[in-house]
Amino acid sequence: MITYSYTKRPVLFLSFMLFFFASCIEEDLPSNMKQQNFTVKSNSTNFKYAIQIGSLKEVDVTKEYHVVYLLDGDDYYNECMQIISSENNENIIVVSIGYVGDNERGTDYSYPYARDFDGDSGGAKRFIDFLNSELIPRIEEDYQIKSLTKTIYGHSLGGYFALYVMMQEGKENPFDNAIVISPNLMWYNSFIFDLESNAKELNLLDGKGVYMSMGDLEGVGMNASFDALTRQLELSNYNDFNFSYERFENTSHRNSPIQGFKKGLQIIE
Repeated sequence: MITYSYTKRPVLFLSFMLFFFASCIEEDLPSNMKQQNFTVKSNSTNFKYAIQIGSLKEVDVTKEYHVVYLLDGDDYYNECMQIISSENNENIIVVSIGYVGDNERGTDYSYPYARDFDGDSGGAKRFIDFLNSELIPRIEEDYQIKSLTKTIYGHSLGGYFALYVMMQEGKENPFDNAIVISPNLMWYNSFIFDLESNAKELNLLDGKGVYMSMGDLEGVGMNASFDALTRQLELSNYNDFNFSYERFENTSHRNSPIQGFKKGLQIIE
């Protein structure tokens, strides 16, 4: 299934200013949310992570859930849980991945290594190892959360990683779906396009789901790359591939993450 839409939003100066100031204030967690927290020092990446597990009810160990692994959880966890609460979705559990100490997203979410990047990069394979061998087993075994589906959410470079983990062949891909918001598709000379061509040869997206979105105010380069990749994915003819995408009107890079999360939940079946 391939769908496309263009979401329009009214442009009023007052509503824009209210939204701008509201976005500067961290959302509170919903009062009806159940939460569990832990930190973990990864043997794979050597980084320390702050993990938050959010659900609307206590986990039922006899039940299977749609589990969303939320990248950049330090920034988006509270607002995403507000959405889960407002939609009263008891079948979704959010596993938020943040950092203890320095934020290492530039390393974890990128591959290949880019020499001109300001900081270390290219650590996505190690981060996949962390997910596969350390985080997901702990969620499923120690916290007894059974997954009906597993979905990766990422924004910007996190969106790039969400596509990367779905399309690469070197490591096991643990995810059924990806919610990809405003992805940085220009990383390393648009490496992701070649990766998708290889994924097509190996049928790596067969049976998978991908939702992508981009704001129309995110720049010419971002939007051109978005258009090019959506066309490429439309022509790839994967089997049983649930792919949808849309462009948000009057939406900047800063304002796309939460809107994209809410709309992206449609990919979860």
